[in-house]
Amino acid sequence: MRFNFWFFLVEALKNVRLNLLMSITAVTTTFICILVFGLGLLVSAHIQGVIGSVRQDVSVEAFMPNASSDQLDALAQKVRGWPEVAKVTEVSQEQAFAEFKDKFKDQPDLYRDLDQSVFPPSVQIQLKDPSEANDVAEKLKQEGFTEDNLSYPQQTIDRLNSVTSYVIWGLYGATLLFLIASVLLISNAIRLSIFARRKEIEVMKLVGASDSFVRTPFVFEGLLQGLVGAGLAAFAVVWINYLFVDWAHNDLPYVPISSDAVNAPFVLVVLVAVGVGIGVIGSFLSVTRFLRKI
Repeated sequence: MRFNFWFFLVEALKNVRLNLLMSITAVTTTFICILVFGLGLLVSAHIQGVIGSVRQDVSVEAFMPNASSDQLDALAQKVRGWPEVAKVTEVSQEQAFAEFKDKFKDQPDLYRDLDQSVFPPSVQIQLKDPSEANDVAEKLKQEGFTEDNLSYPQQTIDRLNSVTSYVIWGLYGATLLFLIASVLLISNAIRLSIFARRKEIEVMKLVGASDSFVRTPFVFEGLLQGLVGAGLAAFAVVWINYLFVDWAHNDLPYVPISSDAVNAPFVLVVLVAVGVGIGVIGSFLSVTRFLRKI
């Protein structure tokens, strides 16, 4: 059994060497396919991570432009009586401006010529249950607030979903196209190998070789092409994720990007498995079609 394995592997490597250019093309296409698919997984994972972080720190903020302190107090007192509310905090214009300056203290140009009047007073409402954000927002709308005067997690989540869903589906669509191209290219590369050895295969069939014995070296060839392309792409995806997380922590400190959002070992295994599957399917289809003609 061990001898047969090495025999098939040597035969597969010989086929790759004889059709080197086509094999490189198949590996490159598989690499691009898996890379695009991996980027789609990264985008989806990080978006879900940001949404989860937003849900954990749930608050509803009601902005009251030109409101007096008495009006702010009146709303705060009313909201405190709602069963969904855990805590209410009144934020004046001065406090909102101070918080903005503290948040961007490393970028003083942002607030040097800014007037604090652009920051309306507000009431920040902490909730007992994150899922009740929409219910509280609806109650505030009944009090006269509009969507523009409210800020709550579901708004952020809806915006993230609407913006990123097109990106994610675009990446998956491109992945599908490259996947089909990879299968076809690997199938064509195997077909060239079969054509170069068609006389040898016909002799093998005449002396009693089974279809599986004839097919196995070519399946190994496709597997190797898929494995190399997918392996390179998988490590590239993990490396890109590492660079992105490091960049986000330095340049986007207020965006909750977590290094735990992506399970690197799982991504590696999935991407390599998909790449190997592409190679095996492409080669299997090509050899099977040839054997049916003999």
